Amino acid sequence: MGKTKQPSSDKQGILRFFASKIFWLNVFAALVLTIGLLWGLLFFVQEFSRHGESQTVPNLMGKTTLEAMEELDNLDLEYVVMDSTFDPDERPLSIISQDPLPDSKVKSGRTIYVTVNMTTAPKTEIPRFEIGTSYISVREILESHGLKVGDIIYKPFEYKDVYLDMKIHGEKKSLKPGSLIAKGTKVDLILGNGLGDTKITIPDLTGLTYIEAVNLIQLKELSLGTVVASGTINDSADAFVFKQFPTAGNEKTVNLGSMVDIWITEDPSSLPVETEEEID
Repeated sequence: MGKTKQPSSDKQGILRFFASKIFWLNVFAALVLTIGLLWGLLFFVQEFSRHGESQTVPNLMGKTTLEAMEELDNLDLEYVVMDSTFDPDERPLSIISQDPLPDSKVKSGRTIYVTVNMTTAPKTEIPRFEIGTSYISVREILESHGLKVGDIIYKPFEYKDVYLDMKIHGEKKSLKPGSLIAKGTKVDLILGNGLGDTKITIPDLTGLTYIEAVNLIQLKELSLGTVVASGTINDSADAFVFKQFPTAGNEKTVNLGSMVDIWITEDPSSLPVETEEEID
């Protein structure tokens, strides 16, 4: 059998299909779809790659956590409060430190760690100082307890710039070691002025009550040294001085600001005979 020849009409039909409007509409639709897919792919890649872009860390110091959150959101950065402390010079709930530091370069999505100022000052214990401790040591210890040095008040004492007493800023009452006080409080320090050449007569304290003796020591611009209790002292207001050092008499003198040690008791039998008679 011989081969069957394809009719020429079929070839002409194919040519007419490629030249038809439907064909070109399909081609156009395919091109539009391809371009749309490519554009969408490029957009996705760009959005995804943004997370690797570099950002400059803003300065958050002094701002509230809400202000910081709004600013970091605009830069695609996160923040976490890592710690809180108290600084009386900063407003409550404001940021007082940050990591990384301002103007650092970081990638988008990086977390910024901040420390926030507390609304209420925590308490700290008043440290104990021995009379004669250097001013530098006292200041460093106070600062390590979160306290600040207020006014420096000088008082007659044989050594200069050594510790004598401390008070809350602006108050007259001495601070009691071991008591609690708010961090950030200013503490006034009473220091020696080193006027060791000025002489003063030693007052006789024997027979006086503890309160009377302390007042006389301060009046004479001397310093109270060691207080030694004999027996049990229930109330210092009821105690009497029965011994002192340096002793008084014969126009004995000491340097202005010198320390006077006293021995106190609530037992009248410990008092000198002549002093006891005067009391009776």
